[in-house]
Amino acid sequence: MELVSFCMPAFNAEPYILFTIESILNQTYSNFEIIIIDDHSTDQTSDIIQDIKDQRISLSRAERKGAAAARNQALTLASGKYIIFFDADDWIPPNYLTTQLTNLKTETDVVVCKWGRFINGDIGNTVINPYQVCKDLDFREWILNYWHSNTAMTCPGRVLVPRQLIDGNCTWDESLSLNDDFQFFSQIFSKCSLIRFNVISTFHYRSGIDGLSSSKGKSAYISLYKSLTTGIDLALKKYPHDILVEKACANLLMNFVYETYPHHLVLIEKAEDRIKQLGGADFNFPSGGKTKILSNLIGWKLTKKLKRLFK
Repeated sequence: MELVSFCMPAFNAEPYILFTIESILNQTYSNFEIIIIDDHSTDQTSDIIQDIKDQRISLSRAERKGAAAARNQALTLASGKYIIFFDADDWIPPNYLTTQLTNLKTETDVVVCKWGRFINGDIGNTVINPYQVCKDLDFREWILNYWHSNTAMTCPGRVLVPRQLIDGNCTWDESLSLNDDFQFFSQIFSKCSLIRFNVISTFHYRSGIDGLSSSKGKSAYISLYKSLTTGIDLALKKYPHDILVEKACANLLMNFVYETYPHHLVLIEKAEDRIKQLGGADFNFPSGGKTKILSNLIGWKLTKKLKRLFK
């Protein structure tokens, strides 16, 4: 019955934080703490948390701004042997924590569970992500399976991490406003022995609310690029001269080019130069239906420009 620490940033989470906290309190495994950092909310988030009478919950005011800073702050207050970084709008079933711990075999492993998206607070409409590899992987296998196809989605709440893998130099990069989970978990996965897969329980990721990922601007693209290159640098250092790893890294950057064009041409040029250094990418422009037909006829760049004009 080792202690597990849930580290949770919360910013204007009034509509859903009670829903989220109750899913944690309903766990069949009871030895946990929930450390919540209120990231300068302007709604009733703090009041809702304070009204919950459970000694396992602690609430602190954020010392700095941003989700990454709040997670780092929560980590300094955590006492658990195992850490879960959990967002204030997601949901887990009662068997989540028990099954995560059951799948952990050594203190150098991490555990990820299945995940799916739900909309408008309706758990019943959760759609399980179809691109999951339902088996244990090492970091290289994770890269070849997820980075190569650009299907990596590391929602913080689906990952159980032994504290010893975090202690030292693994922190959330507080300069990042987007994709900070990729940066953080690339560090963790590069250090762990295995990324074990929990096929029994499912993490439910909320979609359909406004956030940083739904309103990208120049600073968000800078953050995305920095996060990607940080993870890529770790991978290339761990697996030097590995052609398959290099191709997967190039594909990550190619997807960045597709997504960013034409908003940040300087970063796009840097990404394209890096792709050439890595030997080129083989990831095609993500499209379907009429968009795919149009991109095949006139090219993906012109297709994106036309779609912007007729939005």
